[in-house]
Amino acid sequence: MTCLGCEYDRDAESGAMIALVPSPHTCSEPAIDLLTVSPESFRSKPQIGTATRPTFAELGACLARPLIGDAKDCAGAYSPALYTDNVRRKPNLVKIWAMVVDIDQGGDVDRVVQLVGRYRAIVHSTFSSTEADPRCRVLILLAEAVDAATYEAAHKVVRAHLTRTGAVADEGAKDASRVSYWPVVRPGASFRCVEVDGVTLDARAVIAAQPPPAPKSAPRLVAPEHRDVYIQAALRKAADAVASASKGERHYVLCKEAYSLKRLDLSEGEIASVLVPAFVACTDESRRREGERTVADACAARGVA
Repeated sequence: MTCLGCEYDRDAESGAMIALVPSPHTCSEPAIDLLTVSPESFRSKPQIGTATRPTFAELGACLARPLIGDAKDCAGAYSPALYTDNVRRKPNLVKIWAMVVDIDQGGDVDRVVQLVGRYRAIVHSTFSSTEADPRCRVLILLAEAVDAATYEAAHKVVRAHLTRTGAVADEGAKDASRVSYWPVVRPGASFRCVEVDGVTLDARAVIAAQPPPAPKSAPRLVAPEHRDVYIQAALRKAADAVASASKGERHYVLCKEAYSLKRLDLSEGEIASVLVPAFVACTDESRRREGERTVADACAARGVA
């Protein structure tokens, strides 16, 4: 797909996108916001880039011409978004025009093109891709520019869909303000880039089409048992405090209650059997070991092994 009168390229020194033909856009495809970040700016804080307004086709033309080099960051990076003061960080992100997904497993370009073939997209191999372990990057043009929260909610759905089809998406590459390296290939390495004509992706419609999350049932805590009525009440009160603690205070409350209960001459095991289930019930099972360590540390701090 070509766009006469709208040709862009990258400056060899700065990595910024520059107009080769400085004439008005004559193509039917609208321009998008793109922040280009030179290699020098990429290594600086904050990262200040250069704002450009190419079309998606022009962006695809640049992505199809990789630089030859030994480091993936030698050409700089880009973000298909508009930023306040051209500072690349999430608080400055105003809107983003394209969804970028990195495929770390099952990333054969032609296969991934088939998976996203109904959408206006660009799919290209990445610096770390090999014949034995193909990897690629997917850019999908959005129907309209969206904010960071909308982007990331839709991105989660797209990642899950691609992963289910065997194109395993990088779960770490989901931040709306994340930059992507301009394509670089090692000397002698192969590179493939395919531009796909199709419909744009409506991020809000993707989110709206998802089923509502299942309601989370209230945690069912086992009532503590102890021969001493006073101690039993203390255990119940401590468990309730942990289960009802706010998200940012759960660890602190668990530590505080375990430390307090240890004064009643309870063993670490007795305390953990009541407080750890309460902690897990209001967090999740993956944090059980954290809860057990917290109880152990609190008991040790009380001065009793």
